[in-house]
Amino acid sequence: MNYSHEVENMCIVAKGPKHGPAPIPEEAKWVKAYEIKDISGFTHGVGWCAPQQGTCKLTLNVKNGIVEEALVETLGCSGMTHSAAMAAEILPGKTLLECLNTDLVCDAINVAMRELFLQIVYGRSQSAF
Repeated sequence: MNYSHEVENMCIVAKGPKHGPAPIPEEAKWVKAYEIKDISGFTHGVGWCAPQQGTCKLTLNVKNGIVEEALVETLGCSGMTHSAAMAAEILPGKTLLECLNTDLVCDAINVAMRELFLQIVYGRSQSAF
């Protein structure tokens, strides 16, 4: 097959299948997170249960993949208040994956945890810059 001069002089753009993860901004630096311990950040998110029944705001401070502190604000039923107190005691000291796999009974807090996990993993934390 005959290639044109332009095609023969093209440079390779892709690195191939082992180019690694995309860098995410964390605390004024770019980090390629290969393991859960590479993730740090401070972020908050909102979760909800049935429409017009309740909501909660979950705030996590994560250092080296481990939750340093968890703050929960609730507006809803007594079950949500109980789950919020449970979350504030259970989540600190756990890794992000352990927190994500912790069933906190209340759907609002579980939804907030899912949203926070996505924000932190995709580098959308409040302390990125």
